[in-house]
Amino acid sequence: MDIGTSFVKAAMAEVHGQDVHLLGLTKVPSFGLRKGSIIDIESTAKSIDNCLSELERLTGIEVYSALLGFSGVSISILNNHAVIAVANPTYEITQEDKERVLYSARNLSLPLDKAIIQIIERQYIVDSYDGVKDPVGMVGSRLEAEVAIVVGAIAAIQNLQRSAQRINLHVDDLMYTALLGAESVLLPAEMEMGVVLVDIGGGTTEVTYFEEGSVLQTSVLPIGGEYITKDLAIVLRTSMEEANRIKEIHGVASPEMAKSDMVVHVHNIQGKEAREVSQQVIAEIISARVTEMTELIYAELKQFQCLNRMPGGIVLTGGGAKLVGFAELMEEYISVPVRVGLPENVKGLPPDFNRPQNAVVLGGLLYSARQRASKQEESPRFMGLIDRLTYWFKDLFR
Repeated sequence: MDIGTSFVKAAMAEVHGQDVHLLGLTKVPSFGLRKGSIIDIESTAKSIDNCLSELERLTGIEVYSALLGFSGVSISILNNHAVIAVANPTYEITQEDKERVLYSARNLSLPLDKAIIQIIERQYIVDSYDGVKDPVGMVGSRLEAEVAIVVGAIAAIQNLQRSAQRINLHVDDLMYTALLGAESVLLPAEMEMGVVLVDIGGGTTEVTYFEEGSVLQTSVLPIGGEYITKDLAIVLRTSMEEANRIKEIHGVASPEMAKSDMVVHVHNIQGKEAREVSQQVIAEIISARVTEMTELIYAELKQFQCLNRMPGGIVLTGGGAKLVGFAELMEEYISVPVRVGLPENVKGLPPDFNRPQNAVVLGGLLYSARQRASKQEESPRFMGLIDRLTYWFKDLFR
């Protein structure tokens, strides 16, 4: 599930080996969130429930648990490093050694209002040999781990969990939405060489830098597509719904892209009367905010010190990426290649779903499938059977 400021989305898939077959995807308006943060638990819970009810009707399958995409301006990433001595007398690195070094890596001092959301294993170093993805089974006396730790506000995490509890939804895992979006739109080669993912949602924009196959830096800006919509509504003296319709159908990122002879009918707030406004005027309103957003994104990239280390350029995704000309304007301003990121890593996706606004929710399916395959490889088959039986019994008495 992708719990966003403007919409709540849910997707369900069937997994066969490494193949993910989409069964259904639903989207409902989101209430109770502002700039990615929950301000009304009851309204958020109702939005989540409505979205899941739609998904259950669509697929005919009841939902008891889900992976939830999580974002907000409190999100940050801390890079940490830990070292341990291998405990095995034969110097063969075991799963226990791996867990010990990860435990040591997450042992850092945080403010009282912050908590760890997830840990991303960037690489392991065995006796000074770096670039190791999984050290278990290797031989060495010294094991090091480099990790990226996603941190967020405790209150924001708890509010999301309580919203899920209100509708008896079990949270399998919380994931930072930028990492889920990366699963569906980024190529392994891009992530290895250096690439920036810019996910423009309704209330927030996530700017995330990937290098050597893993996340290195991220920040969440308190602006998004609603930033543009609100300006249109105020200047054109219309409703947010009408402003959003105008933006999606007639909006362009720059006045140079507008047609001088095109006229748009704009209804007033009551929706009873309409007046004519040129596309040029609409483009001027949108352009001011798009330029401001691009400047803020550029400032973050300078802060990351990655402008000369991103051969993959910028991948623009999320609902805001739909705006005509946004990618071109950003490419011209920042002077790096910019492409619109579609969730093309999900194979066999129908054209209606292959859109940037679905990147996070479809990326969640890919991440879940990969995690499931990884656990099945690590665990004996009979343990998998026991886990499934336990899950069935839990469902029976839930």
